Amino acid sequence: MNLKIENNSGTSNVTINTVPNKYWKNEPSSHKTINNDIGYIYPGTLGKKEIDTIMNKFIDKKGLIVDLRCYPSDFIVFSLSNYLLNGKNQFVEFTTGSVINPGLISYGSKVKVGGNSKNYFKGKVIIIVNEITQSNAEYTAMAIRATPNATVIGSTTSGADGNVSDIYLPGRIFTYISGIGVLNPDRSETQRVGIIPDIEMKPTIKGIRAGKDEVLDKAIELINQ
Repeated sequence: MNLKIENNSGTSNVTINTVPNKYWKNEPSSHKTINNDIGYIYPGTLGKKEIDTIMNKFIDKKGLIVDLRCYPSDFIVFSLSNYLLNGKNQFVEFTTGSVINPGLISYGSKVKVGGNSKNYFKGKVIIIVNEITQSNAEYTAMAIRATPNATVIGSTTSGADGNVSDIYLPGRIFTYISGIGVLNPDRSETQRVGIIPDIEMKPTIKGIRAGKDEVLDKAIELINQ
């Protein structure tokens, strides 16, 4: 693989050998407290139903950051939203195709999230997304975004939301497609479009060199405003 590398010494072209093993970075723990008053959740390493334990710790915090630059290890669309809303808000509408009349697309169910507890989280909610945010992670971002005091920051997501449909082709070829349409409450598209952040924020070369997570720093700044 030929790469152009830029660092503090300048730029250079290098050729490196590739290896068959996939590289896995060390992912952060499922949650932590930042500056004593901000809760941070990383859904990629959540334990089963751990969100209840976490939110009981964070319920009175000043702000909550949900870092969706990952694929959630547990389905938290409804369980987390129950802590963020005292009431129900629509966050998605589905469309489905017809096997009887190919090409016919029908609007389907409108799904809402939220709970009915007065002891819900009242602080600011910041959702971090980027191009790694895909499928279930995008769906989770849509659900949390239904919170009135939520802000999405980062960069546009993958645009690959929706239940998977299997396709078997001749020659023992197997593939998938997104088998249903996934729309925002205003019926705008999410598939091939992605979740568009309210505030676009991308890492910079300078920040990466310094070992900073500039998008997370921005989330903290927004909560402290």
